[in-house]
This record gives sequence, structure tokens and C-alpha cells, in this order.
Amino acid sequence: MQKVISSLKKNAFFIFASFLTYLVGAIIAGFESTHIDFNSLILGVLVFINILALQQLFNYLSTSKINPYSRVSFERGNKKGQLFILTIVLFLIYLFLIYMILQMNKLIGVNLIYISLITFLVLMTISRLGKMVFQTYGLIIEGMVVSPLMLLFGGGMQGMNPTSGHILLTLAFFFLYVATRTSLMFEQFDRDKKTGERSILDVIGWENGIRIQNYFLLLTYLVFFLYFYRNGSLGINLPVLITAIIGVFSMFLLNQMARGMKPHWQIIKATAFLHFFAVCYLLVYPLF
Repeated sequence: MQKVISSLKKNAFFIFASFLTYLVGAIIAGFESTHIDFNSLILGVLVFINILALQQLFNYLSTSKINPYSRVSFERGNKKGQLFILTIVLFLIYLFLIYMILQMNKLIGVNLIYISLITFLVLMTISRLGKMVFQTYGLIIEGMVVSPLMLLFGGGMQGMNPTSGHILLTLAFFFLYVATRTSLMFEQFDRDKKTGERSILDVIGWENGIRIQNYFLLLTYLVFFLYFYRNGSLGINLPVLITAIIGVFSMFLLNQMARGMKPHWQIIKATAFLHFFAVCYLLVYPLF
């Protein structure tokens, strides 16, 4: 449980952002169809939770000396047997949820692609090669899951087929996630170096990491502006553009850290979560 809790804390922002973009996609699709199917909404959430549970299980199995798939004993209290049963149960739940979505006629078309890609990207750390790729390019992979996949999956579960406008929106959220997630990687940078783990900051350097955050924040609001202008909703969505102030504050904190001042990690974390939540909330608020 300690390993699972530690992993969940490390991935808290990814999980938080994934659920938010899923809800944004579902609400936008519900607004366009004037109805939100809550059964489909909940099923999609359960699918993602199940995939996360499988990820945590396999992460534990890949770092633990316990191999539950050899000489399994189902005696009471045997950890190998418990882990083996847990693996089977999670896969059965996954298949059951997919079957329920199929029964609701929501698996046809793009939803199957979304689920398959989300499953593949989240569980790619099962293999040694996948884990090596994820350690280096995890930021980009997480961004792809958060948006476009989770956002479009939320809309797809409500029967929405993506248009060019939706693609613009997913691009804006991808840039937003990369920018905000980058600001959270600096606290983990020194810890990763001590444990031998690699991240994208090791590849490009922390100075370029700060530049990436700055550039991607600029791209975020440029794409949001184009999206709102294209939809003719620039006026009512002006508060979303004003949230750029939060991003500028985050940039200020990182630049202060780069100049040698004491980093305020808790404020940087709170700013990242607040920034992403504010954009999602202010985007869907006018639809209610």
C-alpha cells in the first residue's frame, strides 16, 4: 500500500487532469446534444479507474520481488495467491465494463479506439522497453492521454464525433497540461537523479524545461483564442483567457527558482492544480 500511495501521489496531477478533461468532453457533448447520459458518463469513469488500478498493480509487480505467476498457492494469507486473484479480478472487471459499453451501443466507432489507446499508453510500463520510453517521454505520453484521448473519450461516451473545432480544443488542453505538468517536475528532478530515474528534464535540461513551460503556455492561450474566435464565443469565454494570469504567476515562481531563490514547491503545486481546474471550470460554466 505504501508503494501504491507513493505512486498515486506522484501521478496525482495526471489523474486529476484526466478526470477533468473527461468531464469537459462529456459536458460539451451533452450541451451539443442537450442531454447528458449519466450511465455512459459513469461507465467511462469506471473504465479509467480500472485501467489505473491495473497500472498500479503492474507497477508494484515490476518493482517487487514477489512473482505471483509462479508456484501460486491459494492458502489463506498467501500473497502470491492474493495478487494472482487480484489480477484476474481486475481484468474481468475491465472486460465486463467493455461489455456494458458494447451493450449500450457506445463501443462502436471512435470509442473503441480511445479505450484501446488509453489502455496501451497507461499500461505501456508493463514491458521493460515501455518503462524506458515512459521514463524519458512520460510527459508527452501523459499529455496525449489527458488530451486528446480523455477529452474525446468523454465526448464519445455521449455520442459526440470529433470535429475540427474539437481538435483545436484538445490541442489547447494538451499544451496546457504539458506546461503545468512541467512546473511540477522540477521538485522531482533531484530525487530522480539520486534514484537513477530519467525524465524529460534529464534529456533537455532544466533550463529548457522552463522555456518549454513558457512556450507551451503561450501556445495554450493562442489556440484557445483561435477556438473561441472560430466558435464566435470569445466574449463569454473571456474569463478562460484571463486565467493566463495564473500561468504567468507560475512562470514567475520558476524563474525565481532559476535565479537561486528558495523554491516554494507547495505554492507551485497549488498553482498548477488551480490553473488547470480554473480553465476547465470557466470553459464549461457558460454551458449550464
